[in-house]
Amino acid sequence: MSDEFTSHLRPQLLGRMTQRAVVEALKAKGPMSRADIARLTGISPTTVSSAVTQVVRAGLIEETDAEITGPGRPGKLLRLTADSAQVIGISVEPEYCEMILGGVDGRPRTESRVRFPTPNTYTRLLAEIERHARPWLDRPKTRTLGLGLSLPGIIDPTGERSVFSPNFHQTDDQRPGHDLRERLGCATVLVQESDALCLAEQRVHGVDDLAIIDYAGGLGVGGLVGGRLLGRHIGLPRELGHVAVVRDGERCGCGSTGCLETVATDAAFARLVSARVQRSLTAEEALDLIDEYPAERDFVLDYLAIAVGAVTNLFAPPLIVLHGRMLPRRPSLLAVLTDRAARRKLAPFRDRCRLVLASTTKAEGAIAGILDHLFEELGPTLQPSVVAAHAQS
Repeated sequence: MSDEFTSHLRPQLLGRMTQRAVVEALKAKGPMSRADIARLTGISPTTVSSAVTQVVRAGLIEETDAEITGPGRPGKLLRLTADSAQVIGISVEPEYCEMILGGVDGRPRTESRVRFPTPNTYTRLLAEIERHARPWLDRPKTRTLGLGLSLPGIIDPTGERSVFSPNFHQTDDQRPGHDLRERLGCATVLVQESDALCLAEQRVHGVDDLAIIDYAGGLGVGGLVGGRLLGRHIGLPRELGHVAVVRDGERCGCGSTGCLETVATDAAFARLVSARVQRSLTAEEALDLIDEYPAERDFVLDYLAIAVGAVTNLFAPPLIVLHGRMLPRRPSLLAVLTDRAARRKLAPFRDRCRLVLASTTKAEGAIAGILDHLFEELGPTLQPSVVAAHAQS
């Protein structure tokens, strides 16, 4: 690489790194002044001010009405954009789709939430998403920076194609991110649903190392290590639910039999209770009867404990977040699951991995997914001292 080329590239890259450092500072500490950002990052005030101008222009941060008081000229606080720009999060699941608005600060606007039955064809799915998203995209004086789409199943490593979903075949071998981008004229990112939940729960818990076990319909697993998603490839850990654990068990949506997700999920509980009452129940209907069918409930908990033990032994995360409907219905079951899972863990890990219930939805995860994409587009993250050394050179 020639010196002429690198001398041209270096200022561009350093500028992008500084812009990313500004955003990361506001993510970590909340609203601050330009001077506060300079002190926190170790970057010169002049360089920070230039970066702020660019990031404000991009719509990622905004000045608040609150003024800084004290010696010198009054200034304004900066924050991640909450009012003048928005992102849209969409989760697609076999039963229903959910859409929600959010700000660049990652906070969902719960008053702007839409849920609709999932269409049974890919074409209708795109049309319904566009129909519900269009009024939000056309809001006056509000800039839409992007749309995050959370999907189940296997997503190819580029994030462009939905390869295969055992329980939702409408999107198999399709490019919904690309197709929605074309229809809506808006930056769109496709996020595997377990990864989306990881990003959303990271913001809630303020940690960079965690695992998600989503046991609602299928059984998906996601992980964050050092703040980076673990599974940027096809297969494990996301598809742990398709490890066979019951010989000659129930037929799974993947085509095999006895998969873990056929026995360790809300859907499995619904199937077991349906067999007892001799009529087909949804998961919600079955969970209304959770106290009347303790044997079926304990059966599912036993296998969910196997899933928790497997995730612990494979990855040993300090925090495992459980996303589904059964445990929130009866929070006391979390202690039961914790005890049963302990028997499945290797001895060094028994006291390491704390279990908690999820605090977010997959649509909120989709918001986190598009924001993660927008922040990555700014540039790489480096230690503030490294950025400062380059910026001052």
